[in-house]
Amino acid sequence: MKILLVAMPDSASCFDHIMELPNLGLCCLAGNLDGGHEVRILDLVKHRRHAAPALERQGREFSPDLVGISAMSFQIGSARKTAALCKALLPKVVTVLGGYHATIMWKEIGDGPDRDLFDFVVRGEGEAIFNDLVRTLDSRGDLGAIDGLSYRDGAEYRHNPPAPLLELGDIRPPDRSGRVSARFLWMGRPFDVAETSRGCTMPCGFCSIRRMYGKTFRLYSDERVVEDLRAIKAGGAQGVLFVDDNVTLDGPRLKELCVRFEREKVNDLFIVMQASVFPIAADLSIAEAMARGGVKMVFLGIESGNERNLKVLGKSKQSTRTGKVVRALRDAGIIVIGGFIVGNPDDREEDVRATYRYVREIGVDHGIVQCLTPYPKTELRRQLLERGLVTNSDDLDRYNGFIPNVRTEHLSDKDLARIMTGAGIRLYWNPRYIFQNGIWKACPAQTFWMLWNNIKFIFTGYAGRMFLSRHRFEPSIPLNLPAGLRSPSYPEILTPGKDPVYGRHPDTTDPVAGSMAG
Repeated sequence: MKILLVAMPDSASCFDHIMELPNLGLCCLAGNLDGGHEVRILDLVKHRRHAAPALERQGREFSPDLVGISAMSFQIGSARKTAALCKALLPKVVTVLGGYHATIMWKEIGDGPDRDLFDFVVRGEGEAIFNDLVRTLDSRGDLGAIDGLSYRDGAEYRHNPPAPLLELGDIRPPDRSGRVSARFLWMGRPFDVAETSRGCTMPCGFCSIRRMYGKTFRLYSDERVVEDLRAIKAGGAQGVLFVDDNVTLDGPRLKELCVRFEREKVNDLFIVMQASVFPIAADLSIAEAMARGGVKMVFLGIESGNERNLKVLGKSKQSTRTGKVVRALRDAGIIVIGGFIVGNPDDREEDVRATYRYVREIGVDHGIVQCLTPYPKTELRRQLLERGLVTNSDDLDRYNGFIPNVRTEHLSDKDLARIMTGAGIRLYWNPRYIFQNGIWKACPAQTFWMLWNNIKFIFTGYAGRMFLSRHRFEPSIPLNLPAGLRSPSYPEILTPGKDPVYGRHPDTTDPVAGSMAG
């Protein structure tokens, strides 16, 4: 079977020219397929401005039998166009949707107009489910026997029981050989992506990943991680981003893993990872071990210096520890990018401005300040809907993390956009802030694009579309999108009192995805 796996082009435009990273999940699917299938992986992030022509070229040249599409919720509009274009080019092609959006929105997809675009939906971890689907299609076997699969069956859309989480030791390494594009970049360096674990047990109400893995944390073996880094180096990459949901959750294990990186001599890679404050605060020596293991940059989830807001976000009592963690990381020579959130339910203008001042006070190299976003089926979304604070409930294209889709009890979404932009100008154009930023020193070739982002921030921020994705999807042939489809809501299944994204009252439990989420 010829299989084309496609990752969407959508990304916050602040990352244009700064990073173009591949989709790891599709490589994991390719690495866990049985049989002699021919697989290509198309990362449309490498074709942001010409996404449709790139897809059309693969459709005509490769002529796949099956197209697998991976999408986050803010990318579902592109996923629909991808499926429609593939069906227009190849009327007999099978389309499969997977990833986070498919996992949480399977019911709405099956009940709404999307059912005509996606023949199958893979819910949860896809390695085993996708392999079973391909094998069953080849043998004309029983689709009803594949746990975790939803599919169109005549006039119905069937939903099989949920699949259990996988034993990570049973998952084969990713296969990156089928990538159509080469030379993915992070700040000018050839880069790749990897993972050392899956899941997170922290109670952050704004986070969506618990709907994917539940309250679990599973580890790959250290040997497997090191072997994958060796494969990445052999492929020509000079750095790697660990896309773990929370690689620092097990502090002692991370410390041991970094010691292993040093011993196995893979620490010459420029390693970037996400981190939490609490595990490093419990043992500050982790920072030095990370540095020796090759970690050069960390995205640290700080969120706020306001204890009231930290409580809302599920990170109470973090603020007293944040400063010493930032200092420990920077003293070890690690660049710290801090993540912050404004637009919390009780924020006033002074609270928002105080967050931007806190970015400077806490001493991070660079602060990324985003607006609280009501991602589908998160606990925070339910709470915000109950309080009437969600101003955009269904246009998921705008859920890039930067554009305000909520209001507070005291500020409108337009107020938030205006205040964020004004406070951001004072922060990002402050000479002292610029000169203390370690990114400029570590990545001097990116100076122009980082300054360009500062300019883009002003214009897109005041326009109310801060860093909206600038990708283009302009096919050369008409697309037959189902009648009534208004990206990205589900108008044909809405009734009064229901959440436009949930498709049901937000306090009800999803019997399948809910059981997957633990």
